[in-house]
Amino acid sequence: MANRTLPRLLQAPAVLMLLMWMLVPLGMTLFFSFIRYVLNSLRRPEWTTPSIENWRGLGNYKYVLDAKDFWFAIQNSVFIVVSILVFTVVFGLLIAVLVNRSFPGRGIVRVLLISPFFVMPAVNAVLWINMILDPVLGLNGLVVAGINDLVVGLREFPLIGPFFSMWPELEPISFRSSQTSAYAVIMMVTWQWTPFAVLIFMTSLQSEDESQKEAAMLDGASPWSQFINLTVPHLARPIAIVVMIQSIFHLSLYAEIEIVSRGNGNKNLPYLIGEFTSNNIGAASATGIFAVILANIIAIFLLRMVGKSLMD
Repeated sequence: MANRTLPRLLQAPAVLMLLMWMLVPLGMTLFFSFIRYVLNSLRRPEWTTPSIENWRGLGNYKYVLDAKDFWFAIQNSVFIVVSILVFTVVFGLLIAVLVNRSFPGRGIVRVLLISPFFVMPAVNAVLWINMILDPVLGLNGLVVAGINDLVVGLREFPLIGPFFSMWPELEPISFRSSQTSAYAVIMMVTWQWTPFAVLIFMTSLQSEDESQKEAAMLDGASPWSQFINLTVPHLARPIAIVVMIQSIFHLSLYAEIEIVSRGNGNKNLPYLIGEFTSNNIGAASATGIFAVILANIIAIFLLRMVGKSLMD
């Protein structure tokens, strides 16, 4: 008994600090979500300080539910997170399987593959939206202009000229617009987080049973059949880990949305919280509680879906 008491006493300060680190902010957020707390209320100065006398009950939650951008922010949050998870897991699996084979320069390739993960999110967003997706000076505009010039040149040829004369002139996509800004965020975050999935999957592939693959080859199984029936089940737990960790991070995306569109038709819950925080702390806290609930729902749903389909 004494042997167990000492380790527990030594662990107690860290456990208590961790609990305080989590419970105090959550408790303050819950408290603020039930009171009127408005920073710049000239009509009611008493609302500018957090006090139990400003109790509002569920009023902040009703205010948030009635906000015009709330349901769109939830829908956009789920769309962005699920899209990024699908692309990072699929690309991560394919790249990890390819890089796991022996070839000259494999070490250099692995380092280059992992390097995007260490780029700061704000820097990543600035590079993508200006150097790649910009419709005038970026790679997006240059590629479209090059295709248009090529089509104009092909129109001069006698046999194929009439065919290319029917081609319309292509216009580059503006990824800052409200209709396409979410796709820009998905692309840039997928590029940055796919290396994380590749790293996890490459590490797990080192422990794959090669004897099973050799037996499958002797039985005439195709590479695709080996991948689906041997490699993917082996990577079930790493896939669940990638899904869980990335769900937590991608639900809090903010910098990419701010830089790409400044929330113009592309808001998620963290961005909506930021808008409320500029004045209405009570509404921002209520939105934060909704974000916590949404994060838990998505995490439980995804983990159960991935775990049931792959771990059985």
